[in-house]
Amino acid sequence: MDRRVAVVGLACRFPGAENPDEFWRNLLDGKDSITRVTGPDGVAARGLIESPEWFDAGYFGISPREARLINPQHRVFLECAVAAFEDAGLEPGRRTGATGVYAGSGENGYAQLLKANRASLPSVSDWEIRVANGPDFLCGRVAHRLGLGGPTVAVQAACATALVAVHLAVQGLLAGDCDLALAGGVSVRVPTGVGGPDEVGIQAPDGVLRAFDAAARGLVGGDGVGVVVLKRLADAVADGDRIDAVVLGSAVNNDGADRMGFTAPGVAGQAAVVERAQRTAGIAAKSCTYVETHGTGTRLGDPVEIAALTRAFCREDREGGRGAGRRGFCGIGSVKTNIGHTDAAASAAGLIKTVLALKHGLIPPSLHFTEPNPEIDFASSPFRVVTAVEEWRPEGMPRRAGVSSFSIGGTNAHVVLEQPPAERESGHARGAVGPYVLPLSAKSPQALEAVTARLAEHLRRNPGVPLADVAWTLQTGRWEHPYRRFALVRDTADAVRVLTGGEPDRLVTSGGAVRAPAREPEAPPEDPGAAGALWLTGAAVDWGASHGDRRPRRVALPTYPFERRPFTAGPAVRGAPAPVPAAAAPAGPPPAGTTTYDLVAALFAGILDLPEVEPDESFFDLGGDSLTATRLVAGVRERYPVELAPKELFAAPTAEEFAALIDTRLARGRTP
Repeated sequence: MDRRVAVVGLACRFPGAENPDEFWRNLLDGKDSITRVTGPDGVAARGLIESPEWFDAGYFGISPREARLINPQHRVFLECAVAAFEDAGLEPGRRTGATGVYAGSGENGYAQLLKANRASLPSVSDWEIRVANGPDFLCGRVAHRLGLGGPTVAVQAACATALVAVHLAVQGLLAGDCDLALAGGVSVRVPTGVGGPDEVGIQAPDGVLRAFDAAARGLVGGDGVGVVVLKRLADAVADGDRIDAVVLGSAVNNDGADRMGFTAPGVAGQAAVVERAQRTAGIAAKSCTYVETHGTGTRLGDPVEIAALTRAFCREDREGGRGAGRRGFCGIGSVKTNIGHTDAAASAAGLIKTVLALKHGLIPPSLHFTEPNPEIDFASSPFRVVTAVEEWRPEGMPRRAGVSSFSIGGTNAHVVLEQPPAERESGHARGAVGPYVLPLSAKSPQALEAVTARLAEHLRRNPGVPLADVAWTLQTGRWEHPYRRFALVRDTADAVRVLTGGEPDRLVTSGGAVRAPAREPEAPPEDPGAAGALWLTGAAVDWGASHGDRRPRRVALPTYPFERRPFTAGPAVRGAPAPVPAAAAPAGPPPAGTTTYDLVAALFAGILDLPEVEPDESFFDLGGDSLTATRLVAGVRERYPVELAPKELFAAPTAEEFAALIDTRLARGRTP
């Protein structure tokens, strides 16, 4: 059995970077993305992500009320989950196999902030706060909002969380628990900001993280989120997926009692986990020419890590009775020197950095290294710190790398990666001329314009991408939203012209929001324009039929342009474009002249913190759930002499339908 696993998609938000492309550019540029503030107590420093409290609640059908309750870590992870699947060109709902979610989050004080601001959050229970903030519910929330039916495993392993999640996801794929997996980690401190003075004594006093350097004095914290999409390599190759890197093997262990204390690292445990990962991968240590280290910039941790790596990499020499092997053949680095230590997302940052390095054949520099830590003997070890961008072309073998993560508490994780296999040719001839249908959709007309503009700019910058592959990725690798349009184009240059409004007759937009009927996909008409028109009606189209026996590939395209606004635990942010909630219907019998529909619509809007609702909008599509449904039914009982159970709202979910149900019960003069 082929036990290799492909990385087919990824997404991230790290200090100074909103996406993987920006992250990669920052790494190559050697950019330090730490925010530093000098005060009377010294330098306060942290790696901060841009506006973590801003969120596109409407995309996920989450009401403003619920969005305020959900922890910002969960929110940014939700958006990154969508971006990662879109980056992979895979929409899980169109697949027959199960999709798993393996991830974890850090600690923050958002739940405490909610409890401290109850005055601005009427009728919020402790239970709701717990469900909206508990780390146990991170993965389940993703599965619920994206409709994923595979395992959902919440991982809590401190700094090693994301890499342990990747290890578990790989095991789940190999065991057949799932056929596609999302894995990663997130950490966002709330309230945001660089924070105050160091109370523990592990932070760098000057706010600079100097991994492996003689001047290293501690770490710098950071916020971030990173996720990868994983798939068995054989399946990814067969399905024409874009592959960024290959996981050859992974391992997880614990230092146990073999260390100086609970928070101290252990050489033996770290060495053992690296050796086991390499054995699982079936590789010789000497074939691994880069390691993305844990690299925290602490006086104790850095020497222990290099001692452990040296023991693991020299294992073959020891077992063969040979003396010291080659020196300095393996580069090392630490992304923490760029963005800080992002806690539960830290190893996701290291993993994504290494995946991108393997893909592009370049090793970015590790920052702030000028003189080796005197406790580290680099002269007699296989390792050297990479201090400038290096071309990565090992002679006679593929690019291979290790990624390490070690946590307080003793959890150790290591993953062995290899460069992606050569891309197969598209099933369509290079330079083949269409016409091709490019279907585009979004949650709002404004977002649809942004989707269109992003695609046009991407094609302008990448004129060599096969348009048949672009069409295939858009047709089969995106969620289908209510606002739709399609472009009918011949080649890439033609696509840019049409998408930018050059020929409006070939950029056709639906008249409004489309409700997609639940039915089996239809084979498209032979005429491409007719196929696009059928899709505009909301029909499910079997796009594969339009490509025949040709096998297009999935390619990287721009991901969804979220329409974010701020949701905070306290009062609304000044100047934010927040809707004004409708006034809640007063308790007691409704005033004369008030229709049942008017009252139900007011209850819908008040409970969900919306300005208004349409008659045919489902309570649950607007962000309601079983808890808020119970509150709604209780509100109806206070106003009408009728008994209703919360489950009846599922059968009559719109304001119009629920009002009609109440009227029917009142007319009968009896309860069910």
